[in-house]
Amino acid sequence: MIFQNFLESLFGWLLENLDRLISVLVVIVIIILIYFVLKTQVNRLKKKEKLDESNAKNIIRLLKIISYTIGLIIFSLLFAQELAYFTGIISIAGGTVIGFAAMNTLGNLIAGIIIVTRKPFKVGDRILYKKRVVDVLDIKLVFTKMEDLNRVKIFVPNQKLIKEEIENYGKDEILRREIFVSIGYEEDPRMVEKVLLEIAAKFTNLLTDPAPRVDLYDFLDYAIQYRLLVFIKNSKIIPKIDYDLKKAIFYSFKDYNLELVTPTIIELRKSEAQEIEKEKKEE
Repeated sequence: MIFQNFLESLFGWLLENLDRLISVLVVIVIIILIYFVLKTQVNRLKKKEKLDESNAKNIIRLLKIISYTIGLIIFSLLFAQELAYFTGIISIAGGTVIGFAAMNTLGNLIAGIIIVTRKPFKVGDRILYKKRVVDVLDIKLVFTKMEDLNRVKIFVPNQKLIKEEIENYGKDEILRREIFVSIGYEEDPRMVEKVLLEIAAKFTNLLTDPAPRVDLYDFLDYAIQYRLLVFIKNSKIIPKIDYDLKKAIFYSFKDYNLELVTPTIIELRKSEAQEIEKEKKEE
């Protein structure tokens, strides 16, 4: 009896709202047709290589989200009275939580669109993210998927990603690495340059074209600052090459009796000199 009453009520509601249901159905069909037409155009652009695969996927995802959103808005407008009760319950029970979640998702979505359109990096690029060399595997509208040198997968929300400073090494570009050292004014710059170039020549994974070079970079208050420039092709060796070069410089400078100088060392020397002078005066 209860089931029969439910069916009668449902059938009566369907007859009463037949015009609105037909309208919703027509709108949904139109939205689906527009979506598939636009999707076909995006796929054509991808085949013509005017859009890369990642951007094409993101545009299709965005079209899908827009289609769902428009359909939901039209349905809500046509059946606002029937949905009012449920809307009230949702607003009371979890409106604030849903609002914050929606804001966060929307923020990531906007950030994803910025990344796709501005293209600070693309799928396949190697970037430096939070001092880690990572490969960009996929750029979705909400998050970006990356993989570090240890093959650890990293998923970063786009809203967070665009706030970080990122170095993009591209795919197969020539990369420059800089190593800075400070040597006292009493040392001959030609000797410092000779030693640094000897160190670079021992590394087989450095490019010879362009060749390594040494610049007299700056005159500091306490020392001369030199810059060793080397060039590599593989961004994955960046952490190791930086470490190996610094270690080689440290030991080679010891062998040549070239002392690395820092402001702290200078201050200590001044303090020691003052102490010695003080002791002499007291004697």
